[in-house]
Amino acid sequence: METATLLSVLRDRNVRVWVEGDRLKCSAPTGALDAELRATLADRKQELLAWFRQAETLKSSPADSLPIEREDGTGALLPTISREVPLPIIPARRERMSRFVRELRSCGYDLASCAQRLEVLPRLGVNFWQRMRMSWTPRKSDPIDNLITLFIDGHQVSADVIAKQISSSFVDAALEMRLAEKNGDLLQSNFCLFPCYGKYLVTDQAEKNTAINQVMWLWGESFMLGGFVKRIPRRRAIDLGTGSGVHAILASDHSATVVGADVSPRAIAFSNFNAALNEKSNIAFVTSDLFDSIDGTCDLLVCNPPYAPDTAAKASDNFWSGGIEGTELLRRVVEALPTRLDADGTAYINALFPNPPGTKIRDHFDAWLEGNLTEWDVLDHTWPVPGYQDLFSEQPFQGDMSAWRFGVVSMRRSRTGRGWWKEVAGSGLFFREDGSCSVIADHDAYGAPAGPSPNNS
Repeated sequence: METATLLSVLRDRNVRVWVEGDRLKCSAPTGALDAELRATLADRKQELLAWFRQAETLKSSPADSLPIEREDGTGALLPTISREVPLPIIPARRERMSRFVRELRSCGYDLASCAQRLEVLPRLGVNFWQRMRMSWTPRKSDPIDNLITLFIDGHQVSADVIAKQISSSFVDAALEMRLAEKNGDLLQSNFCLFPCYGKYLVTDQAEKNTAINQVMWLWGESFMLGGFVKRIPRRRAIDLGTGSGVHAILASDHSATVVGADVSPRAIAFSNFNAALNEKSNIAFVTSDLFDSIDGTCDLLVCNPPYAPDTAAKASDNFWSGGIEGTELLRRVVEALPTRLDADGTAYINALFPNPPGTKIRDHFDAWLEGNLTEWDVLDHTWPVPGYQDLFSEQPFQGDMSAWRFGVVSMRRSRTGRGWWKEVAGSGLFFREDGSCSVIADHDAYGAPAGPSPNNS
């Protein structure tokens, strides 16, 4: 593979590369570095070191097109700030909110348009984050580009330009809802505003803000989990760790009632705002530590819990910490399934799953279910994460960082009494050119594997 080709592959997979002394270092989205690419980087280390050192001396070098981080931290993947950020406000006149959404739709600010502009397919979501993207130059004459600049990248844009391209009432509504504020003639966003499968979700901005308990922006896993759920009529859906409310809002289209739960009051405020933004009235958002404040059962459970292994924070102290090994909340969710999921229900869980040498994910599930994994049909859409990178913790996990798998595990009670566990190859490349997900975790479509039950092996 030529150097230019290798750099192109790194760019396409949003792998960031930098030099520290005589070491070549890199960071990458979950699943971007497969075994073959890691081996190639190791084999070409000296060549790449020489290339980057030469690029440093040439201002016109194509290295400018590949994000390079410095030893002093400039260009760091996740900036850290400390700034109070107010909550979004539901306007007294709901029609202003409805018109705001109609104008977003009419100007074409949707998932497919944004994803195609930013060239983030087929690995969607993580690349929406500006620091995980390669080069993209917005066109000031294009309203979608200006909305991406304002509401995804968090940069200022001209209020007059937005008013002319969309409407002055659109600008007024954004100000009234606190989505943006005026800085002279410019608009500065307070939050991100993501399109997601026909909905719009407001979140905190993509930066580590130590002054607030942030509501996480939509990342690749948000789109992946949202796409994997089989959208069929449901009696009651529960979204644990709801955050912005994204999965509760998606479930509300096909569920009679929905409960979204989060331990963070800020998350509940955002969720209620987003439900109003999307005109949803069949969702109840509650402050709850997982199931603790929720009664009854459900036939659809969606859960994207904090899962980062973190030695500095307790599980659920923030949107990323899953406890020392990252599995505390995951374990509690799985343990509750026998009493909280209806007989005909399905659970979809997105997480970072422990996968130490000599073990399989299902070993942990079997232990959490007290040896009763054979009562469940399980689809395992996960893939190895050989170099998990902790972007948030003050004291990152010091154990084996290669022993992880990431993705979605979906579970339903076995209808035959012979539960199965089917590993479905995954790599994170699940999205079509129109932004839709190419995979649905449908147990009926896969059916029981032939031969002895995998859960008995």
